[in-house]
Amino acid sequence: MSISVILIDDEPLAQDELAYLLERYDDFCIVARCEDVFSALRKIREHKPDAVFLDIIMPGQDGFTLLDYMAPEEHHPHVVVVTGGESDFAVRAYAEGVLDYLPKPIEEERFDKAIERIRSQVLDPNVEVLPYPDRILEIIPCIFNQRIKFIKPKDIEFVRSDSRGIYIICAEKDFYTELTLATFETKTTLIRCHRQHMINLVHIDELIPLENGLAEIKTISGHRVPVSRHYLKRLKDKLGI
Repeated sequence: MSISVILIDDEPLAQDELAYLLERYDDFCIVARCEDVFSALRKIREHKPDAVFLDIIMPGQDGFTLLDYMAPEEHHPHVVVVTGGESDFAVRAYAEGVLDYLPKPIEEERFDKAIERIRSQVLDPNVEVLPYPDRILEIIPCIFNQRIKFIKPKDIEFVRSDSRGIYIICAEKDFYTELTLATFETKTTLIRCHRQHMINLVHIDELIPLENGLAEIKTISGHRVPVSRHYLKRLKDKLGI
């Protein structure tokens, strides 16, 4: 059995070192390399690896935020944190439920032990990777003009999904995000009002009944958001009507 691995580190030399160490194991296969949290999210969803080697100290957002951005029902690989920095990272890493923690520079003997831990977990059919800690997100990362834009959840009017991806709609701008609707549903206070839409209750101006048990929301800024029959009752309960 081949054990698939993704390397996540903003430093190419650090990735090369991990790749060199992994070359000694015929049953391990590197399926992707990533230099930031967003590309890591995409590659984990694409490849569904057995394990990731995750750096914590990276520009923009640290490695722990990767765990926050994954919805409980998404694929959860085993995580080995590999990083320099203070020892309190180790305490937090284990509190996050990671499999192992490797300080830089990496010692081969310590790396070998981490490999054995990965192998024993992956090959044991009774082992299930539990979801990472379930925290409410305080900021939402978006991609805007080739930069990362951070949006506060309170500023989001609604979130919609279409064939191009997931978009956050604020009063004046739309923003693309790598997060899923499931992540918004479990890690924000937004409420699902449609299979492809979630609404921020504090931005609702009007709830307009339509035919066939449907409805439409008009937000304070004038956006229109559909409400399906399936979610209408729950929405009304949340609004106290």
